Amino acid sequence: MVSKIDLLRKVRIFTHLGEDELRVVARLSRYYMYTKDEVIYREGSRREEIFIIKGGEVLISREDADGSRNDLARFIPGESFGELELLDNEPRVNRATAAEDARLLIFPMKGVEFRNVMTRYPRIFALVLHDLLALIAGRIRSTNRLISEKSPWVQGLRRQLTTDKLTGLLNRTFLDEDFPSQLNEYGSEVCLLVIKPDNFKQVNDNFGHETGDRVLQIIAETIKNTARESDIPARYRGDEFCVILPDTDSKTADEIAQNMLAAFESLDIGQITEDGIGTITVSIGVSRYSGDAPDCVGLIKTAFEKMLTVRESGGGGIS
Repeated sequence: MVSKIDLLRKVRIFTHLGEDELRVVARLSRYYMYTKDEVIYREGSRREEIFIIKGGEVLISREDADGSRNDLARFIPGESFGELELLDNEPRVNRATAAEDARLLIFPMKGVEFRNVMTRYPRIFALVLHDLLALIAGRIRSTNRLISEKSPWVQGLRRQLTTDKLTGLLNRTFLDEDFPSQLNEYGSEVCLLVIKPDNFKQVNDNFGHETGDRVLQIIAETIKNTARESDIPARYRGDEFCVILPDTDSKTADEIAQNMLAAFESLDIGQITEDGIGTITVSIGVSRYSGDAPDCVGLIKTAFEKMLTVRESGGGGIS
């Protein structure tokens, strides 16, 4: 049991499991031996196990249309495979073979279905799912070939990871992870707006979080409807929003910010607050790459600081 738990701790999707949860996983796992060239699983088989290598090596391969074998990945002791396929009901499109004599810990053990385990232990499922999504996001960024085989599924999952559930806009994950890598694709001139409502806390405090959430949705809709088709709005954090403006000079960015300000000045939220608060005012900061900042972090930081300057001066303006 101890050796199983020690091995399971090396698997990223079990990172957040406590000692009791690891014991459950260890109890439902079993060691299996495979001799060199023995097939561990074939194309077309079900995808319901995680394989952790205790000893030996495992080769993942796929047979091409001409019958030749295409090697996709090789795993060594301490590494695991099969995690990315747990949530996919499609049959496997590759095979795993022992590249040399190998000892594998398999969870769940043969004869036990993964879905039944997760139904019985929902807390374990929630923790595993969290780390599984993080693992997938990391492997997407490394663009290894095994993931590219599943690109439609991965792209859909990536959209979920980078979309704010409340507003439908892109989220902080996109700004932190995707924005820096895509910055050079947005043209030689890129500007950014940071938008924050001045009186949102008053809405939240007086009318509750449910009303506050609805107002955030309206703010997001207003930003999205006012932005150009090429612009990229995102929820930065809390009640703070960003809009990336590709191929945009400072003069045009200021005009877009003015349009945003005017849109909010004409916005009526009285129906939501039962006329308690009728309007939302916003402060907007504008920054330019690379005039104000040399990178994405600086671009957001500069616009954020300019927005704070407006708020400190009474709000309802642009800097």
